[in-house]
This record gives sequence, structure tokens and C-alpha cells, in this order.
Amino acid sequence: MKNLKKLPVICSMGGLNSAGRTSGNIGYKRLIYESLSDTDKSEVLKDLMSLSKETKSEEEILAATLIRQIDKTLDPSGLMTDQIGVNAGAKLPDFYEIDNLYNSRQHPKGIKMTVFGVNDALYNLGIDWQNEIQPLLDPNRVAVFAGPAIGQLDEKGLGGLMQSRLQNKRASSKHLSMSLIEMSADFINAYILGSVGKSGQVAGACATFFYNLNAATNLIKSNEIDFAVIGSAEAPINPEVTDGFFATTGIADDKKIIAMQERHGEMTGTVDFSKACRPFGDNCGLVLGESSQFAIVTSLEFAVKIGADILCAVPDVFINSDGIKKSISSPGIGNYITMAQAFSKYKKDHSDNKETCVIAHGTGTFQNRSTESDVLSKCATSLNMKNLKVTGLKGYLGHTMGPAGGDQLSCALGIFCHGIIPGLTSTPKLADDVVTKNLDFCMQNEDINIQDLDAFFLNAKGFGGNNATASIYNPNFVKSLLPKIFTKSEITTYKKSLEINENNRLNYHKKCLLGDFDLLYRANEELLDPEKDIEISENYIKLKDYPKIEM
Repeated sequence: MKNLKKLPVICSMGGLNSAGRTSGNIGYKRLIYESLSDTDKSEVLKDLMSLSKETKSEEEILAATLIRQIDKTLDPSGLMTDQIGVNAGAKLPDFYEIDNLYNSRQHPKGIKMTVFGVNDALYNLGIDWQNEIQPLLDPNRVAVFAGPAIGQLDEKGLGGLMQSRLQNKRASSKHLSMSLIEMSADFINAYILGSVGKSGQVAGACATFFYNLNAATNLIKSNEIDFAVIGSAEAPINPEVTDGFFATTGIADDKKIIAMQERHGEMTGTVDFSKACRPFGDNCGLVLGESSQFAIVTSLEFAVKIGADILCAVPDVFINSDGIKKSISSPGIGNYITMAQAFSKYKKDHSDNKETCVIAHGTGTFQNRSTESDVLSKCATSLNMKNLKVTGLKGYLGHTMGPAGGDQLSCALGIFCHGIIPGLTSTPKLADDVVTKNLDFCMQNEDINIQDLDAFFLNAKGFGGNNATASIYNPNFVKSLLPKIFTKSEITTYKKSLEINENNRLNYHKKCLLGDFDLLYRANEELLDPEKDIEISENYIKLKDYPKIEM
């Protein structure tokens, strides 16, 4: 690896999906709930109920998470559930109400989830952005890359804009702006960070999270930025998106689920929504899910400077398109290239190759199970990756579109902490057309020695031929590099700061369990005045409260 000081590292993650909050590994722990201690189970239940005044039983709380039957709040007219016949979805936990955590009037759900997710990531960092980090940074050395794959499609965004005249209503002045896919990044800059740095949204269908991650890591490796917020938030469970997937025959509707259950000799009188999505099994289609996932990415050098925890390294994100395609939604050749490059890079970086694991795209469709398993098997066989562990998350979380890669990353970080790989528990057995050579599919939760787990390969395949594979290296591997890069004095200082920041992180987690989130949302506050807050010369630009920008 070149210039290890500029190695991109993840220092924090935040957000929420149908499993719960990202920080504190709460959402991850929900995935492996049956494998948890009683203490950890109690923590998960308490967090899921932290924003509710109700008292519910363990069974009721768990039933209000992950994939389940869609309630009428998402489909009051019945277009999705009655007419189209799709009732399975992975919405946010029923008792986790985020609407009133800040002044969110007229904000689409994806924007609300963005504000929550970025705040969760910043607080989980344990270091005050405004007072401790921002003063250290040239504004040009901060970046935000964030946004959904499809857009803000509910009634506060594009959905409301397109339907207003048909419903004899007037479009509001916010409908158009709120529907823009880069609005997530704009909100982060304007209302949370107050950043005047680099910004954008790199949409790549279901690989969008990794496209945004790649944009940030490339700038870090080229020494153009030190600190980035990246991620995606999507709320796609609505009639229009559902109808679009229904037209492709790729979504699990009620009739298909019943037929699948019949093929497996299961009950056929009712739909088992919790097992509607079965990655790599005899399945019937994808299930849509809601998610917001955001990561703080810095250079290793800057992480040590500010005393940030190192959760993993991201040495590379490999992105390749499919070339000539049979159809825009069909799989192609690009994913073989991304996965082969990720495997090759890993083998060059690790002389004593140990355990590795792929968190697969695993949508639960007919095409995905055979094509993605072939990608993994062919690349593993060609590059002598033996007994490569494979799992997937969409049987729990559904397909969350843009943030799907973030769901994978947050799970990988949870496994690095707790050593349990969530298995393909909704899949009774692998389908006959799944390729298994050199692969070890995790059909149940599996314990793994964290010290022996070198890396994850996070895989995403998107409509149009958007393929991305992110390599994620064990934080212990990164920390072992520190003595080779930094002086003893620098490491001692880093460890002292790390301890303080860890206490801050634990205090934040305790507040979350009590429902005290105190979201940072700085609308119309502390505006910079061009008359008095900016100074421009031939050699520099000086902004109030920022370091100089050298010209």
C-alpha cells in the first residue's frame, strides 16, 4: 500500500434501518439477536423503544422490526398492498419515530433519515465537529458525498410534485428542490456541518453508497481532503417504486410468496412475511426496505491527529460497468472485474491470508442467486481464495437501494466487534443453480475469531451495470501499522485522546437509550456575511471561523 498516512479509514458510522440504530451496533445486534447475551438483548430492546412512551413485550418489539407486513401508513389508498398485491417490506422500526426530533416540516422521509443518520455518525465519533475538528481543517479539505439512488419520491418530494395537479392540488415551493437526489448532501453542508468544502452525489443505482465512498477515498488517497461524510438514505416503500419493480417481475408479491412457501412444503394459508426474501435460495424476488447509512471517512494521519477510533480501513473501492448488455436490468461482466480486483489487492496486502468473508448483494431474485454466486466462485477459484465465507443481509433488511452498501458496511463493523456473522437464516437451503465451488455459505449465524478475520468484501450490483466491490480491512491490521508510520510520542498522544473520545461515545450511547438525541440542525443560523466575514487576497481566502485557504 502506498503512503500509509493517507490510507482511508472509517472512524464512525451512524444511521438506522429496519433493524434499528447504526451506532452502538444496535442494528447489527438485532440481526444476530438469538445469539446475544441477555444483557445485549435488553440493550437492543431498550434502544428500539427509546422514542416511544408505550410499553411493549419483547415479542411485540421484535415483530415491529426487519421484514414484515406493510402497514397502511405507507399506503393509505391501498394501491400497493391491495391493487398490486405487495405487502412485504422492511420499514423503519414501528416504535422508532424520528419526525419530531428536529424541525422537519415539509421534509421528505429520506431527508429526515439523512439528518438523523449524519447526526448519529457525528456524535458516535466522540469528537465535537464544530469546536474540535472544523478549526483544524482548510475548508477545501472537507467533503460530503451523499444521496439516494432514486430520489425523494414521497408526497413531500417528487411524488407530491407529480401528483399535485392530478389531485387538484398546488405544488409547493419546496417540492422540486426536495426531490433532487443531491439534496441529502446539501442538507448536510447547509444545516449540519456548515461546510463550504467539496460536495456531490455519485448515483450508481444499488451501488450508490459505494460510489460515494469511492469519491471520498480517492480524494483522501490523492491528498486532496482529510475528512469526509459519505452515505445514502432511501425510503422507497411507496406505490410508485413498488409498481416499477412489479413491472420487472423482480419483487416478491403475495402470490409469489405463497407459491414459494408451497414449493418448500411450508404453510400456504397465510403469507410468512418475515421470510419473504431468501437470498441464494429457491426464492421469489426482492423486498423493499428503508435505510439511512452514513460514515465518517478520514486519512489515517488525520484520525491519529484528532484521536478518532479506527473501525476499519478502506484501501480500495473497485467500480466497473457491464459493457454490452442483454437488457438494462440484466447482470453482466463488470462484477467479475470488481471482485477479482478486490481479491487480488487483498492477497498483495496480506502475506498470511486468513479468514475473509463476502457480504453479497444477495437480492433474493432468480437471476441474482446464480449470477452472483458464479461471480464469487469463479473469482475465488481463479485467485485461490479457499472456503470464502458468504452471507447476505437482504433477507433481514430488504433491498434498501442506495444505502444497501452502507447496511453491509455497518454489519461488517459489527462483526469486527462481536465476532458473529449473521447467516442466511431466511433461506432454508441453497437453490440448485447456486454455484458453490470455493465458497462457504453461512446458512446460520456463525462465530468467528476476530483476530483471524482479515477482511470483508462488500458487493453491490445495480441496474444499468453499476458494479462496486469495497475491500474492508480489520482495524487490528490497521493499528498494527501505526508503529511503522508514527513516532512513539504521536502514538502516546493518540491513545490519550482516543480514551477521552471513547468516553464521549459511550455517553452518547447512554443518552440514545433514553431517547435523548439532540439532533444538530442549524437552519438559518450563523450566516456568513460576504461584507465582513470573507477576506480575499492574492495569496489566500480567509473565512470567519475557518483556517485560511491558500491560493
